[in-house]
Amino acid sequence: MGLPMTHTSLKVFLVAGLIAVLTGSAGFAGDWTGNYMTEDTKGNAFRIMLSGDGKAAGEKDGHVLSGNWANEGDAAVIKWNSGWTTKLSKDGDRYQKSAYRAGASTQDDPTHTTGAKKLE
Repeated sequence: MGLPMTHTSLKVFLVAGLIAVLTGSAGFAGDWTGNYMTEDTKGNAFRIMLSGDGKAAGEKDGHVLSGNWANEGDAAVIKWNSGWTTKLSKDGDRYQKSAYRAGASTQDDPTHTTGAKKLE
């Protein structure tokens, strides 16, 4: 039998576990958070901003976009409020952006694919 867990040792154990979870999440967020420059489906400049809290913002051709992003496999997948989805992936030191029309899955063929550059 182990030693009985006191109230204080239980709190220390729970706080340590919470810190481990939060730092693990923060480590992931650091991989994708930042600003990216790419092109929209018409070839116009498209800036994407991913924040550590899972929020996404975009600006293209005078339009402001908002949405949420999450890690899915080796990519950041952004679900825009417009219904469109953007997938950012990395191959070596290069980034790629794939766009999916509203209602399409990231398992479908993308509507548009182009390069992307991480600015920060």
